[in-house]
Formats: sequence, C-alpha cells, structure tokens
Amino acid sequence: MPANLSPAFLAARDRLNRSKTDEERLDALQEMLATIPKHKGTEKMQADIRRRIAKLKEKAEQQRRSGKGGAVGYHVPREGAAQVALVGVPNAGKSSLLAALTRATPDIAPYPLTTVRPQPGMMEFEDIQIQLVDLPPITRDYTEGWVYGLIRLADTVALCVDLGSPGWQRETEEAIALLAAHHTLLTKGASRQVDWRVVERQTVALGLKADLGRDRIPAFLAWADGRYPAAVASTATGEGLEEVRVLIFRHSGVVRVYTKKPGHPPDLSKPYTIREGATVLNVVEQIHKDFVSRLRYVRLWGSGRFEGQHAPQDHVVQDKDIVEIHLS
Repeated sequence: MPANLSPAFLAARDRLNRSKTDEERLDALQEMLATIPKHKGTEKMQADIRRRIAKLKEKAEQQRRSGKGGAVGYHVPREGAAQVALVGVPNAGKSSLLAALTRATPDIAPYPLTTVRPQPGMMEFEDIQIQLVDLPPITRDYTEGWVYGLIRLADTVALCVDLGSPGWQRETEEAIALLAAHHTLLTKGASRQVDWRVVERQTVALGLKADLGRDRIPAFLAWADGRYPAAVASTATGEGLEEVRVLIFRHSGVVRVYTKKPGHPPDLSKPYTIREGATVLNVVEQIHKDFVSRLRYVRLWGSGRFEGQHAPQDHVVQDKDIVEIHLS
C-alpha cells in the first residue's frame, strides 16, 4: 500500500537527515510522527519512528542521570481537534489561562519560571475539544531546546502577553526574536514548513491580566493590528475568556464537517474535524478510505452555491458544512 507521505513529513525527514545533534534529531522525528499519514501502509514507519524517539529519550535520560549533560525531551501526544501552544515570557499568565479554559491544574504562583514541563489541557469549544499546552517561558538564558521543538510541532501558537507589565512590548518582541532565532516564525497566516529548517506557525496574540493593565489595552491592540489576530482577557475576573475561546478555534487550522445519510436529517452530534483547505474528497477519505474508490457523488449543504448541490471533489469545505456521500 502506498504511503502517500505529506510535504510536511518529507520536509521533517529531510531535516532529520541534516541533523547534527540528538536534540535536532528528536525534534525532527517528533515532527515526522505528528505529520505522517495514519493508515496501514505507514504502520511500520510509525513504529520505527516511535522506536527511534524512545531511544533518543532514553539516551538523554541516561546522560542526565550520569551528569554527562543532555536534557530530557518531552513529547505531548496530540488529542482533540488541534494542538495549541501557550507561549510567552515568564509570569505572562499562561498557566492561569490554561486553568481557566480547561480542567487542567497547573502550578500557578506569582513568580516566574513556575512551569518547568509541558502541561496539556482540553479546551471545550461548542462540539469539539482543542488541546492547549502550557510551556515553560521563553527566555534568553533558561529555555531548553525541547520547548522550541514542541512549539514547532503545534498547529497554532497562542502568544500570551502580560498587560500587567509596563515592559510588555519589549518583552514580547524579545520572545518573538528568540523564536525566530530558533527557526520558528510567528505569523497571522496558516502554519507551514518554509524549508528544511524554518517553520511558520499561525499565531494569535492574547493580552492577559487585562484587569491590571486596562490603560495598556489600546496600545496592545494597536501593536497586534495587522500582525496577529488578538483578544484581551483576565483570568481573575473572567472577562474576555469566551472571546479567547472563539479566537483560538478560528485560528486553530481546523474546520468541522457533519455527515448526512440520504433521506435522513444530518448527524450534528459529532463532527469530523479536518485541516483548513481540505477538499470534499479529503473528507470522504477521512471518513473511510475505501469510500474513495466507490464514490459516485457528494451532496453539500453549507458552502455550496445552493443547498444540496452535487459538490466537485476539489471543492474546499468550510466550517459546519454537511456532506451526504453517495457510493456505488
């Protein structure tokens, strides 16, 4: 069975071949595992990648225990419709945001560098869940390589800005520059692999601690305008948190598609989630790969020119579209 490897996987594999350190190899392998198509034709490749990741992590752990250097790399298994990395400088409010939007219980303290390992949590949005991952802060002296590696693997970056700090703009710009120095560019566009080393990650800017920095909100929104989609919120008062949920979903890189059996109402209980830019044929393949060879036509409600139209296979689906698949 052909593997049908994606461009993102091939770019990560090329980066692996060019890697010179174990940290770079682990980063590339984790990205390969995240982007490899999941089907029977790639099962052996997936097993090999997992084996190599486990071997590198074991080596790093042995080095750490023996005092010979090296750091443990972390891998956060993907759950939900998308993975969003919470990124920011020390004490920006990332952990408080994770606790407010999910059921996770991260360590929260009024001093910097409280978060020392990744902490995932599931954020509910309407009928889906999105995985938020709280990460150690971005600093010039204390950020380990695995932090940058996890940011590179996320679908979206939520750039957390401390509006309670008079130096919020300088601090945020410094974090953005550190990410760029590690070949990760924050952008308002879709996440993509630029070349074998550089990635762009779709980003939203979240002005946190709005209750402590109300006079800084206009400047923050002006700074973000044209750069990143933005929202402001306070975990202390709860204001703005629903707007943050909506913003994160809209820029998570996924859309929801519902199915309908001929002659029946649509099943709106549980959508299929698929990457933005996916076509009708991609949806059919995700529902069941064997359907592709038997496909006669698909009727579409939502983004078509009229409801129930026969949709071209290359039609790009939009959020909340409904498809009715007709097979031979």
